[in-house]
Amino acid sequence: MTQHQLQWPADTFVLVPAYKAAAALNVLLPKLLNAVPASNVCVADDGSRDGTPQVCGGFDVACVSNPVNKGKGAALEQGFSHLMGDKGASWIITMDADGQHAVADLPVFLRSIAEMPDAGIIAGRRTMRPGAMPLSRICSNMLTSRFLSLLTGKRILDSQCGFRAYSGRLLAAAPCRFERFEMESEIIMRACRLGFSVNFVNVQTLYFSTQSHISHVADTLRWLRAVITIFLELRRTTP
Repeated sequence: MTQHQLQWPADTFVLVPAYKAAAALNVLLPKLLNAVPASNVCVADDGSRDGTPQVCGGFDVACVSNPVNKGKGAALEQGFSHLMGDKGASWIITMDADGQHAVADLPVFLRSIAEMPDAGIIAGRRTMRPGAMPLSRICSNMLTSRFLSLLTGKRILDSQCGFRAYSGRLLAAAPCRFERFEMESEIIMRACRLGFSVNFVNVQTLYFSTQSHISHVADTLRWLRAVITIFLELRRTTP
């Protein structure tokens, strides 16, 4: 066991949602396991049918699988349920399977968890400038972050970064209804409405030539419908 693994908190887990990412996991998991014990890592396979469970088994990493592709939010919810129900997780750090979240940034989250134990979400904030991030992503992230800030009354600095730490207390209090990527904005809205703090830490901005599973126009419209639906629901149901 490495020194970093020995220092890893027993109640903190890393959850990796994955869709058709078996090849990427073969690259990510060796790096991740240099920092995190295998027993504290879980992959949530979203119906990939590409051998993801076998890849995880080769690294002695837990894998929970949806029988069919449902969406990133559904994969995350399944992973949350497993880690909180079976492992007693107090904190769950999510990072994408495609390598665009740096393992080297995990200590940033651990320090922030220690400094802000009552936080609901500690989210990564990437550098949004041309050259570091594609221009289309910069525009999308700026617009969605500002709109989410307007709806929540909180300053949301990076609404789309999936590199986050979630507290178990928040996850138990705020089950989400949306199954696709808009769930990551939904849980921010629910956290703010329930009085949990949403904090941001600087993380590296990594982009590669891998194919995205996001259709920008269709998914942006779906995101807009989702956040407006949640906003109206929370106004109706929260005193």
